[in-house]
Amino acid sequence: MFDFTGKTVLITGASGALGTTLAVRFATAGANVVAAARSRYDEVAEKAGGDSVGVRLDVTSETDWADAITRTEEAFGPLDVLVNNAAYLRIGTVESIELEEFRQVLDTNLTGALLGIRAAAPSMRKAGGGAIVNVNSIAGLTAAPGLVAYSSSKWALRGLMRAAAKGLARDNIRVNSVHPGIIETPLAYDPEGNPIVPVDNLAIPRNAALEEIADFILFAASDQARFATGAEIVADGGYGLGPLD
Repeated sequence: MFDFTGKTVLITGASGALGTTLAVRFATAGANVVAAARSRYDEVAEKAGGDSVGVRLDVTSETDWADAITRTEEAFGPLDVLVNNAAYLRIGTVESIELEEFRQVLDTNLTGALLGIRAAAPSMRKAGGGAIVNVNSIAGLTAAPGLVAYSSSKWALRGLMRAAAKGLARDNIRVNSVHPGIIETPLAYDPEGNPIVPVDNLAIPRNAALEEIADFILFAASDQARFATGAEIVADGGYGLGPLD
């Protein structure tokens, strides 16, 4: 479906369930994959196969970002695609969230994406352009009072995406976001196995498969989406529509 032959793709948060799925999918589509994470990056690169490489990356570190781009260019040349997938979540309301936790969530989800875009842009200019995909969330489109830090970071990430899309347009760098709904992973359930967010009364009454969300992200990164920038692609199974009754 998607052809990334000869393209170099850096994926942050590659050791997570979605990040690993993305690494495999991009590699299968012919990309040179750079699997970036704080741990297990070499394991993910090996699973992705091909010439994939793993790099250690704390997305909140400017030094780590500089090293990751250098390693990418040494291995494959200029970067073509950046997927800002790394994310951090803490549960808490406006009144209950610890300030340090709030700052940590914003540092990873918002500042990490800013640093990624800033580090990737010069490399993409060498390639004549590129595509950046921010993995956002339905929490960046709706009210999530129990996830005040996460939701705040994702709402702010929307503003960053649009500012970057306009600011980098003349460099032929597209910037878009994908907003997944609830994904079928262990994180979708509480310790007793109950769904954290019931979906049985939604338009599409199930959680999303990892592969389904990966499809949207690969599309946003691909030449098929070459006319889209500053766009928000919602893949929530109708969550934003609310309950059917």
